[in-house]
Amino acid sequence: MSWQMIRAGSEIKNVAFVGSGKVANGLASIFYKANIKITGISSRNKITGKALALTVDAPFFDTINDLQADLVIVAVADKFVIEVVSKFPESQLVAFTAGSVFLNDLNATQNRAVFYPLQTFTEGRQVNIDQVPILLESTSFFLDNFLYSFCENAGFDARYCDSETRKKIHLSAVFVNNFVNHMVYLAKDEVEKNDLDWTLFEPLMTETIEKLKSLSPFDAQTGPAKRNDQEIIEKHLKLLSGRKKEIYELLSKSISETYVKK
Repeated sequence: MSWQMIRAGSEIKNVAFVGSGKVANGLASIFYKANIKITGISSRNKITGKALALTVDAPFFDTINDLQADLVIVAVADKFVIEVVSKFPESQLVAFTAGSVFLNDLNATQNRAVFYPLQTFTEGRQVNIDQVPILLESTSFFLDNFLYSFCENAGFDARYCDSETRKKIHLSAVFVNNFVNHMVYLAKDEVEKNDLDWTLFEPLMTETIEKLKSLSPFDAQTGPAKRNDQEIIEKHLKLLSGRKKEIYELLSKSISETYVKK
């Protein structure tokens, strides 16, 4: 589908996917639930690829060039994006989901786009379409509008976003999601090491996230580091060792400095 066809008023009626990881599964499931036709799945991992194809009632193709769709979404690891996208003819509309690959890296003049979902996808968990902001970028103004209309009709919250801004958003997303998750992992490791009940902490985790919907992170901060209570901080540090101790010290210092400045 070329930009000339887009100007003529065509629309995306079906999609195909390259990839069968978490992002591919998450987006394909959302499309399937939204009654958007999925015409094919192709993946290097044939086991997970065929499983995804079965889930969304689509055929599996060993070769990506056998995929036929108004839009092909390439949901593979960042390091494989350019290689995979380059295998499609420029007449095929292709969008990739990677957070830190620049659109200009493709060296394409038409029918290439970014379809970046700002969400975390997990096996066995379904997120609703209105919970997945989509950051769009493309090789033409016409394609921008074309993809935006598709997202709006499907129910996504779509935004235009250039590659440089998307890279910065991806960085913040790592802090919000990946680093926060790792902190919880470290906390649970301490809980298990000390033979404590993890369920005690579940209401605390829930409230920590919920209050950030009405308060800024700055105003929501609590704890000994905010109060600069060095006595409690030292007591905690004596319970820790190795990397956890380093992380506790570094984060406590960052929090204390943040509120001393204010």
